[in-house]
Amino acid sequence: MYNKDTYDKKPAIVKYIGEETNEFSCGKEYYAYFLEYWQGERVSLHVKGNSGEITDFNPFEYFEVASDQDNVLNMNEAIVECLTHNFDDTLLDIKYGRQYRALGRDKDGYYLIMDESYDCYFYPAGYFKIIDDKFDLLSYHTLYYSYCE
Repeated sequence: MYNKDTYDKKPAIVKYIGEETNEFSCGKEYYAYFLEYWQGERVSLHVKGNSGEITDFNPFEYFEVASDQDNVLNMNEAIVECLTHNFDDTLLDIKYGRQYRALGRDKDGYYLIMDESYDCYFYPAGYFKIIDDKFDLLSYHTLYYSYCE
């Protein structure tokens, strides 16, 4: 079970080097939490922007890493297998019996999975069997559940 004292990690600090937007200011530093898949490549960053909200699908190329003392911007992943037919006839890109890459777990217990769309989305953990998780990514202390700021 989650133990805050044991598992707190500090987010990485990244500097925005892209063009000015409402969400990001050029030259300003932000907290970054992990890299996820976007169109099959792990180049999408979860970042807390100007609004204070954590947003996803932010191109990593628009940021420069200032510090990452807890190595949260790593390329580690687990492998899970889909155990449900619930998504078979839906627009969701998860298929029964197939294996997928999982990057972690959120505070509600959902796994962040690269699905058939080659993007990452959160799916209920109970619909998957863990095949390989040598980095312990699917425990409660991953993603932004345990980050202190």
